[in-house]
Amino acid sequence: MRVTKLDTYFLSIPLPQPVRTSTNTIRQVSEVIVKLTTDSGLVGIGEGHGPFLFNQGPAGMQAVNEIIQRITPLVVGEDPFNSERIWQDIFALTYRAVRGIPPLARQQRQLVTALSAIDIALWDLKGKAVERPVYALLGGALRDKIPAYATGFYYRDHEQPADLEREAALYMEKGYRTMKVKVGGLTPKADAERVRFIRQCVGDDMALMLDANQGWDLPTAIEAAQRCEASNIFWLEDPMPWYDERHTLRRLKAATSIPLAAGETEYSPFGLRTLLMEGLVDYVIIDSTWAGGLTTWRKAAVMAEMQQIPMAAHHDPQIHVHALAASPTGFILESFADPSRDPLWFELFKERPEIVDGSMSLPEAPGFGLELREDTLEKYGVKIG
Repeated sequence: MRVTKLDTYFLSIPLPQPVRTSTNTIRQVSEVIVKLTTDSGLVGIGEGHGPFLFNQGPAGMQAVNEIIQRITPLVVGEDPFNSERIWQDIFALTYRAVRGIPPLARQQRQLVTALSAIDIALWDLKGKAVERPVYALLGGALRDKIPAYATGFYYRDHEQPADLEREAALYMEKGYRTMKVKVGGLTPKADAERVRFIRQCVGDDMALMLDANQGWDLPTAIEAAQRCEASNIFWLEDPMPWYDERHTLRRLKAATSIPLAAGETEYSPFGLRTLLMEGLVDYVIIDSTWAGGLTTWRKAAVMAEMQQIPMAAHHDPQIHVHALAASPTGFILESFADPSRDPLWFELFKERPEIVDGSMSLPEAPGFGLELREDTLEKYGVKIG
């Protein structure tokens, strides 16, 4: 079996209402879809995201298109079961030329997003070829369903307490037992009051996570964490910027009783290695759709097992349910329960896996068990390669 064609789509959907984190206003959701066609007739589907895609229109699409055109020769003609070699070749372009293709050192994040989509599509192909789900290729399922949390409580214009109450009720009605709240966009005191109100809305039995999206410096993170401790917080995620996490995470960990989580913005196994092997986090968060695909996840899963650190997924539960099921320390999925936050999740697949009573069951179909809705591709997508 050989890959004969690589088709790429750039999808973007405006949100009905912009939402904010501590560092960004999200006005639309965008992603890259890769279809790999083979001489056997099988088609693999992969998805790629990345911070650079936030609120990107033509500029983001053009950047992805240029990279896809460059790396296509490293994929077309290859056996999908050589996914590790393909991964190594494409990743090497972050710093050197490969098979006559000039390096893409100035576009590392964009390159790894493209690699993510391609790698995921290769895993999909491998599963379809042997007629087994992807989790079987990753070593087999260690559990038959994976818990999921609802990410929400973004900052919105003209927010009122009643808005937070309604959002909390929505997630509880859907059976979630864990929710994640955005912080870092207000003063530590105001954020702590907002978190305290949400805790009152959901009760004491709900696990409550906080996500600062790297919006604090160290002194602010310490103050905010200590103010929020009384609200019984499950974890504090991405408190400070990526560039000094080795230093700041260690100091924050010593200053608060709240467990720390980080890792979603890493885009290589080597950044994840630092978090895991140096014990900087209590939970590691990985997004295979922007960190280099399931091949990166597989590398990180070994390190997480050795360090006994629970693994959580960022975004795309339909992909990560396979990865978490096969990971010895696999823990929890991220999901959006509100269609106004991620319309693509609700519209992209013909039969997407459902989250029921706060968990997603493992699919039994070969590969990822996903089939794209062509009408969604036509409505929101542009074929770019």
